Amino acid sequence: MSPNFEKTPSSNGFTLLEVMIAVTILAGMALAMFGATSMMVNSKDVVENRDEHNHSVSFALTKMAEDLNSAFFVKSQDLLGAKFEGEISFEGKEDRLDFSSFTHLRYIKNAKETDMAEVSYYLISDPEESDRRILMRREATILDKNPQEGGRAYPLLDQVRSIRFEYLPLGTKEFKGEWDTKSIDSANKLPRAVKITVEVFMPEEEQARTFTTLAPIHLSGPMEF
Repeated sequence: MSPNFEKTPSSNGFTLLEVMIAVTILAGMALAMFGATSMMVNSKDVVENRDEHNHSVSFALTKMAEDLNSAFFVKSQDLLGAKFEGEISFEGKEDRLDFSSFTHLRYIKNAKETDMAEVSYYLISDPEESDRRILMRREATILDKNPQEGGRAYPLLDQVRSIRFEYLPLGTKEFKGEWDTKSIDSANKLPRAVKITVEVFMPEEEQARTFTTLAPIHLSGPMEF
């Protein structure tokens, strides 16, 4: 009589249910890793954008300070042989600054230019964002009695909310909101320093940040030729 072998379920391998559970767990882990990686990449981009904009703000403040360090004004009827009426002045308001400075750089060899230039700083509206402004810098190599005209203007800093210039007279610690070398109060003299305060929107931030610098002016009186 032949033996009767009874078949038993095999203990090797996985059931379909176990495979589905394993796949679901792996899919969840992969999704979680993808989400974490995406957050890391986005955070990296935000930090890099903030660092880049911080650098742009620092560059703009440094440029304005350098121009003001070398600011001058002239009371003369003969400037380098060019006759003109009036004077080359320093005109500063709370949101605009027009003056002359010894900071012009000559990029063309043998160009008939000096290191003197008219310089202006002011804000214009951002055409793409109504609540933002663009800080402009104007430079003109021809100095005349119209310190707000001529030359070339270019954007120096974007995402600006506001800018404020304050002027420190010699011998006092109280800043003034305006300065004009043609006015009675500040005739024939430059401020000792200019305080610059700019509010800038940073990437991924709703509130504007405030940056401030103090730019001393080395010359105090007019230049005469």
